[in-house]
Amino acid sequence: MNYQIKKNDCSNLEELITLSKSYYSTGDIIDKRYLEWQYLKNPYGLPFLFTSKDTLTDQLAGQYLVIPLEYQISGEKLAGSLSLNTLTHPDHQGKGLFTKMAKATYADCEASNNNFTIGFPNPLSYPGFVKKLNFSHLGDIPLLIKPLKPINILRSYFQKEKEKHGGEIILEQVSSKKNIHQLDFHNQTDENKYNAFWNKIMSNYPISANKDFKFLKWRYNDHPTKKYKVYYIENNGEIDGVIILRAEHVWGFKVGLIMDFMTNEPSKNSKFLLKHASKIFKNLKLDFITALHTPIKEYNILKKNNFYKIPQKLLPQKIHFIVRSNKKFNNEEMILKLENWKLTFGDYDIF
Repeated sequence: MNYQIKKNDCSNLEELITLSKSYYSTGDIIDKRYLEWQYLKNPYGLPFLFTSKDTLTDQLAGQYLVIPLEYQISGEKLAGSLSLNTLTHPDHQGKGLFTKMAKATYADCEASNNNFTIGFPNPLSYPGFVKKLNFSHLGDIPLLIKPLKPINILRSYFQKEKEKHGGEIILEQVSSKKNIHQLDFHNQTDENKYNAFWNKIMSNYPISANKDFKFLKWRYNDHPTKKYKVYYIENNGEIDGVIILRAEHVWGFKVGLIMDFMTNEPSKNSKFLLKHASKIFKNLKLDFITALHTPIKEYNILKKNNFYKIPQKLLPQKIHFIVRSNKKFNNEEMILKLENWKLTFGDYDIF
């Protein structure tokens, strides 16, 4: 078979969805609203996307893409990207298309000064990324849980049939005696307060996504298929900490997810945010709360507040973290050490 590999401008979303349906029967990747949000409304630009087409049938055979994002390394803002939604039609696998599309994508990244790409590959795609595409596996990200209903956890653990991801669980408002508020994405005062908070704390993380108000609004407020709540706690009129929450059915459990957790350290207010999250999740009668976090500041705060690290052998799926450089840039060596990264559920697209 002959294949044409070329850059795709995302003007053919319906065709991309048809390709995805050859591999997935459900999920965001076949939802046009989601792809419009992820590909066309990303404030950092269109994806670096290459597709392969069977020239005899004019059928799309595969896609490889990364979406551009902005990161900060020691306070310096740099263009980076996140790998996601890679797939090859079952009829066209084994033809080397994955590697050819990927190399074209990363050549485009280099030409566009997109400095590096990160990814969270599943076990099937992991070998291809590391062996063929010059990704480095920095390690596996720890998963922490705080049990709310231990008996339910034990019972569900032994069930034979477990649905990987079920339905959304809508979060309800709860009162707080502390100075905790929900972030209003349409309020200029909240925007100014949050940006001041982020600008103050971002250099505390050697490397992280640039989680300014623009990013938070796109990632959590504008998301078309998932619902999040962003809470902050104030101290003397300034934001002192932020926590981002959602809940859903995962692996047979009813789970509260801490999507992100950011604090101004040292601060005793971090524990009040965690108590507020626990109160919300307990009211919904969830089984446990979980947080994905690299072992830096907030990770230690979570552990001090009754969150426990799950042994890797008990995880349904290890959460690999991989990185590749697309070009030479300042502080390039820093991206190759997991201890430099602040990574949470909010840093990739599954949740």
